[in-house]
Amino acid sequence: MESILKFCVRKPVTVSMVWAAFILFGLLALGKLKINLMPELEFPKITIVTYYPNSSAEEVENLITKPISDSLGTIGGVESVSSESMEGMSVVTVQFSNHTSIDYAIIDVREKIDLVRDGLPQDASKPMVTRFDPSQAPFEEIVIFPKEGIKEKDLRNFLSDNVKVYFERIEGLAAVQFSGGYKKEVSIEIDSEKMNAYNISLFDIRKSISLANVSYPAGTLPVGDKDYLVRAVGEFKSIESLGEAIVGNNTQGVPIRLSSFSNIREGYKERTGIARYNGRDCVIAYLYKESGKNSVEISERVRNELGVINKKFAREISAEIVYDESKFISESISGVTGSLISGMILAFLVLVFLLRNLKSPIILLTVIPASLFSTLLLFYIFGISLNMMSLGGMALGIGMLFDTSNVVFSAIERNLTRGAAVKDAAVRGTLEVTGSVVSATLTTVIVFLPIIFFKSIIGIVFGEMALAITIALFMSLFASITLIPMLTSVLYAIPMEPKFLRESVFKRSEEFHREVLTKYEGRLSRYLENPKPLFSIIGLLFVFSCLFVFLLPMEFIPRVDTGEFSIIVKTRNGSSLETTSEVVRSVEATLLKEGDVRSVISRVGFEEDQIASRRKGNWGTNRAIVRVVLKDNARLSSAGFISKIRKNLKFADEVEIHFENSGDVLSSVVSPDSNGLSLEIQGEDLATLSDIGRNLKERLSKVPGIRDARVSMEDKSAEFSLSFDPVKSSIFNLSNDYLSNYLRMANYGSVITKVKLASKNCDVRLFFQKQDVNSLEKIMGMSVQSPQGNLIQLSQIGRVDRLDSPLSIIRSGNSRVNLVTADVDFGESNDPYGTVKDTIAKLQLPEGYRIRFSGEQENIDKSFGDLTFGFVLAILLIYMLLASQFESLLYSLIMICVIPVMFIGIFPALFLFGKSLNVSSFMGIVLLLGVVVDNAALYYEYVHLLSKENIPLKKVITDSGKIVLRPILMNNATTILGLFPIMLELQKGTEFQSPMAIVVIVGLFTSFFFSLYLIPVLFFYLLRNRRS
Repeated sequence: MESILKFCVRKPVTVSMVWAAFILFGLLALGKLKINLMPELEFPKITIVTYYPNSSAEEVENLITKPISDSLGTIGGVESVSSESMEGMSVVTVQFSNHTSIDYAIIDVREKIDLVRDGLPQDASKPMVTRFDPSQAPFEEIVIFPKEGIKEKDLRNFLSDNVKVYFERIEGLAAVQFSGGYKKEVSIEIDSEKMNAYNISLFDIRKSISLANVSYPAGTLPVGDKDYLVRAVGEFKSIESLGEAIVGNNTQGVPIRLSSFSNIREGYKERTGIARYNGRDCVIAYLYKESGKNSVEISERVRNELGVINKKFAREISAEIVYDESKFISESISGVTGSLISGMILAFLVLVFLLRNLKSPIILLTVIPASLFSTLLLFYIFGISLNMMSLGGMALGIGMLFDTSNVVFSAIERNLTRGAAVKDAAVRGTLEVTGSVVSATLTTVIVFLPIIFFKSIIGIVFGEMALAITIALFMSLFASITLIPMLTSVLYAIPMEPKFLRESVFKRSEEFHREVLTKYEGRLSRYLENPKPLFSIIGLLFVFSCLFVFLLPMEFIPRVDTGEFSIIVKTRNGSSLETTSEVVRSVEATLLKEGDVRSVISRVGFEEDQIASRRKGNWGTNRAIVRVVLKDNARLSSAGFISKIRKNLKFADEVEIHFENSGDVLSSVVSPDSNGLSLEIQGEDLATLSDIGRNLKERLSKVPGIRDARVSMEDKSAEFSLSFDPVKSSIFNLSNDYLSNYLRMANYGSVITKVKLASKNCDVRLFFQKQDVNSLEKIMGMSVQSPQGNLIQLSQIGRVDRLDSPLSIIRSGNSRVNLVTADVDFGESNDPYGTVKDTIAKLQLPEGYRIRFSGEQENIDKSFGDLTFGFVLAILLIYMLLASQFESLLYSLIMICVIPVMFIGIFPALFLFGKSLNVSSFMGIVLLLGVVVDNAALYYEYVHLLSKENIPLKKVITDSGKIVLRPILMNNATTILGLFPIMLELQKGTEFQSPMAIVVIVGLFTSFFFSLYLIPVLFFYLLRNRRS
């Protein structure tokens, strides 16, 4: 090691060029690093979607969901299997343990599904196996309005035909979906009486039309020296040609044309969903990016393309972006970067004050760019992107980067004061503390080692932050023992002390330092004589601080006020789209009167092709979601605005209004299920589950802090259930499948083919005219043609029942689930979850039924269990490292005694700042472990060094304290001030790290203050007993 240090001092130009190369390559790497919100997370989830048309939720559950779910439970690494069965669709989600290879897991899942595929109904689609991807949520939303060049009803088709292609050519964009507006289609309205008179059935029509509307290549034909393609053409060219289609023959063999008993017209499909922006009907385009692609780059391309679209179609449409995920990412990255720079400046200023010159802080400051840019180079080599976690790790560690260089430089200065030459002092001083700074760095980074054992999402998310801090600290260590000695040997003799600083700042700093040393020595001497007051103060403050734990709310992710929230509107089951729309219009009108509201985006009803993304029964024509965006300068927070507007939105009992605070993008990715209280009532009988859910909802309404409780089994579809007598049906050779499809086609309609109109394909829907199916009596009087040609009325073979069937059936494992959710207001109660647990304990549940927490509380239990394990393991690892370094079990134990002291002030500080106990604040406690122990280790090194000299023990203790006071003060001050901008949330994007910064700052401050007395006192009595 000595030869390396001598080389660094003798070859300053070489060393400078090596570090200049690191910085240069770091700058080049910076331009190539990906910019993302989060690390490239691969959540260990797989989803299987299967469609089974014309089937109820219970049929889907029994015939599709259960066979698939049962087959997946034996796959290795599976933690849980959950599912949702809806009308016509099954969604099964498999949760694997963390660090499971999703690529191999998908292969296993597909193999298992292949084994049960033959047992599924023939009409069911092939199960689609997809991996869960957080980027599946749209990263941009664009609202589009029609202008004078286009009719409102033609807007959506115009976008699909003309505009969509512009988005699809954007590199990195995976898909574009539209919501709202009207879909054009050709309708064939059948006169059932005339159709029956011709002895033709709906199936005959569907078959004839679909077979007639085809064109096939028929090979080639050589003519002379050319080959001509031959095509058999039979496509319909117009609505008139569709009406001329022959669908059968009468008894005399005369062709029967479709137009003989039907009305064919070009029109619009009946809407199931409406989109509005600030009260105006519109179409919303949802843009989805490819997994792993850079949101910021794609957003820039979208904006450029949108400019082209608005210019090219200026007469037809106007489009604007109303939601852009990349905006939050850019602001967050800029905010964290700004906090990093601010922290570096503050740390530099405090060094100027404490060191009382400019050249020393400048020498120390060189470690920062050297460490950061070399860290960026390693980011590029290891494939780490610039994101909230990696940049957050660098911002959190900015003050710590000064620590090793502070210790090295202090040792060099100490040798200089003893009269050593500059180069000799640089080598000798660095050698003295090399072991100490290596140990200090290891104790700081070793606390992150337990993260690799975390089974919860914390291991995935915080792993990159831990890696970023670790890389930065090791590069700082490398810079400290190579760059600092070289720069000191070159720059130390150069005068850099401006007169105005020397006479004002430096003079006051010297007075401050002298006064602090005098007071410290006097107080320490008193505590050495009588330590009881010290132990009493520390003990009382520790107990007082810990009492605040019971006042702190506990949540998974820190809550961030994004200025957005959603209003969930639910009207009576079975309500039409128009009825729900009118209720939403009233909500919109109330909101738009408020001056704090910037925009109101409403989605009423649902889009059939987007049901899979709105699960847990959260769809139907009686549902709506209203997203409210407040102005940046709004007077009220989101929570305050909700409290105000809640009083103004009063409707009849049949209309339910719920509020959901929108989490930031980071929270939605890290914890998509952590949105308030979530309880799973598990059992088998649907009626019993529903009763328990109603009872629990009523009790939750009385719990402080719990609002807007919802029960998933309250979401039912009002329906008439037609059941067919199997004996009577078999007499006429009519199967249940045949009758169900016939009824669906007659009433709802069926897309039987496509026809090209104006060079655009348009769906052709076949159904009975409305007057034939507009009442229950007419439906039951409907005649169905049997395979033998007989006409049988439905009333002859079936009966009808009025009932409310579940909109969806949720399963978790082998049990059905009634999901109870609610919003949590920590302003009313700091421990609503505890009260809910007491409420559940008082319920008398039938045998075979139980209630378990899911969502946020489940994440809290898993993650806090991991963090507690990590905390204990980190303490053990630090102790083992210290014991190895100092070859003493007892001395290492004394150094560990500083850990409880750091808790003094942490919990009161979180309370005063209005923060909660969450994964961020808990990670701050884990991070703090390694930092506070470094102070005790550095102190012991000087005690050990001075003990070798013939000095009285009390003087050894006090002199050691006075020697380490300044380096410890510098280390802690730079770390504290480096984190100060993050703690105060001066920039956007720092809200997630703010609780962590509060914990580290307050913990460092209290441990610094008390450990300067506690550790010397403990060592004094231990060494005194040993000497005696």
